[in-house]
Amino acid sequence: MARLPPQHRLFLLLLGVGLAPWLILPASGLAPRPLAWAALPMALLLYLLALRVARPIGEVLALARRLREGDLGARAVLQPGTDWFLLARTLSDLAEQLDTVTWSLEEQVAARTAALARKADQLRAVGQVGQQVAAVLEPDVLLHFVTRVMRGTFGYDVVAVLLQHRDYLVLAACAARGREEVPLGRAFPLVGPNPSPLARALADQPPDDGPARADAAGADSPPESAAPTPLLPDMAVEAEMAIPIRLADRTLGLMVVQSLSPDPFDEEDHFTVQTIAGQVAVALENARLLEAERQLRGLAVVEERNRMAREIHDTLAQGFMGIIMQLRAMEAAADPETARFHREAALTLAQESLQEARRSVWNLRPRPLEDRRLSEALAAELAALQRQVGLSGQFTARGAVDDLAPHVEAALLRIAQEAMRNAVKYAQATRLDVRLAEAGGEVTLQVADDGVGFDPACPPRPAGGGFGLGMMAERARQVGGSLELDTRPWAGCRVVVRVPLRKGG
Repeated sequence: MARLPPQHRLFLLLLGVGLAPWLILPASGLAPRPLAWAALPMALLLYLLALRVARPIGEVLALARRLREGDLGARAVLQPGTDWFLLARTLSDLAEQLDTVTWSLEEQVAARTAALARKADQLRAVGQVGQQVAAVLEPDVLLHFVTRVMRGTFGYDVVAVLLQHRDYLVLAACAARGREEVPLGRAFPLVGPNPSPLARALADQPPDDGPARADAAGADSPPESAAPTPLLPDMAVEAEMAIPIRLADRTLGLMVVQSLSPDPFDEEDHFTVQTIAGQVAVALENARLLEAERQLRGLAVVEERNRMAREIHDTLAQGFMGIIMQLRAMEAAADPETARFHREAALTLAQESLQEARRSVWNLRPRPLEDRRLSEALAAELAALQRQVGLSGQFTARGAVDDLAPHVEAALLRIAQEAMRNAVKYAQATRLDVRLAEAGGEVTLQVADDGVGFDPACPPRPAGGGFGLGMMAERARQVGGSLELDTRPWAGCRVVVRVPLRKGG
């Protein structure tokens, strides 16, 4: 029954309802028998009526079936003005609206898919740059990699990095559509009568029409230059986005993205370029710190060499000088007892020089200061020298000279040793006075002799290449002090070292 067409089902319904009286009443004797013969014409009439009534129902049902199957463009053929026509038209209008909504959703899904794909590309590019930031410490290699990745990933026409050098932006890396190589080194002035439009991107204030544009476009709109700067003279760019490369409060340069078509950049582009610019800033700072570390390492090596040279000069060289003096005195001795005295003195000097050399290698405190303060060590040094060569003189100390920092004590001891030995070796002095004083927030060391002196404009330099005066001045500078020479030919020499005392040693 359910498989029959609507008109047949309606006909059977009408037939059952309409013919029942025509057949039942004559059979029960309640109506004349000839009335039964009218059943056939009545059945035909009912069939025609069912056909007329059921046809629009069938059209509407067929329309509903096709719409249900997804044919949203299906239409029903019905006589206008009838209720069935209005019903079919309503169904068609609903289907048309559904089709429009479906098409709009498909467009939105496609746009969202494209946006997600672009976002994935952006994240991939940011990740690649991040890996290079951690792996590449050569700025030129990194900047060329960044520009090529950005141009290839996002299809920008021009991607460039310009680094700031004083009052100029210098093109350091560039990748352009259709170009294998781009000439670098072009400079764009930031100040002067004709500054580059790129200077605006480095300024903290917005352009003249900035507030109006910001209100119209929104606070997050990417900043684009009003007049693009032709980085490559033969490329007519229509749009430009320049993002400063900044690290804290320092501006290192600009990252510039350009396009041959107008208004191609959106917030996603701005976010990506800004993120990569931040990574480039970190990479440039890492490279700068690495170079600074290399330079400091080199300076440390040079300083260690200079320290060893000073220590060797102050220990081995001076010790050898003393040993030679004792051996010569031993050769010139008139009696065996005097010769034995000078031989033992030479042996003692050799042992002391060996110990001092070992301490110098390990950068330890000088042996004379190991268990004595500076004043005691200086007095002992002067007394030993007087015994060895027969000098006269005295040591005096005044003020808080025994409360100095260890590195200041070591420097002053070495300077005093050098000055005293120079007085004996070169100045032919017969008297040597050493004075150590503290007053007015500084400590003063003074070593004065009555030797031959020299012209300060032409200080003596031994044939073997001495280091004495230069090393004394360098030691004084290392502890924040200064060295002065008061001398003239045949009038003796006075070495004065002044070191300011600082709180905390």
